Amino acid sequence: MKKIFIACALAALACPQARALQDDDLNDSLLSTDTARTDYATEDDEAALPYIQESDEDLSGFIQDYVKKDTALKGAFFMEDPETRKVLRLSLGTPPKKSSAGPDNTKVMEAVFKDPGGKKYSVLFHIQSAGFGGIDIFKIELKAGTKPVQESKPKKK
Repeated sequence: MKKIFIACALAALACPQARALQDDDLNDSLLSTDTARTDYATEDDEAALPYIQESDEDLSGFIQDYVKKDTALKGAFFMEDPETRKVLRLSLGTPPKKSSAGPDNTKVMEAVFKDPGGKKYSVLFHIQSAGFGGIDIFKIELKAGTKPVQESKPKKK
């Protein structure tokens, strides 16, 4: 062990001294010409929201999963009728099929729900992009101007 230590010491003396990198600018103050960025988004950043790139089938599956989880949690899908101010207990009748463009790079999908009495209601799901490529339902509402429709049953003669 002593021989290895002596050999390392001799090798260190034989080599020229290695100097650490010296940065003479450490004493100077750091200046930047970049604009200051804050944690808050500016109006320009908010205007550049990404477009939703998922297919209509993916968006429909996302909405069906949302409704399924909400129904499992609460026992039904609840919506308030803005005209009558009554809470409707709904179940998914026809899942959404096509999306339409909404304001500010959002998408709107329409699904048909039924209440226990058989009346049908159109419900609009407003979807926007969320961080890291995700999507988010930010608004759910009954379609304006539609009245519930009673299913017609065949008459017996």
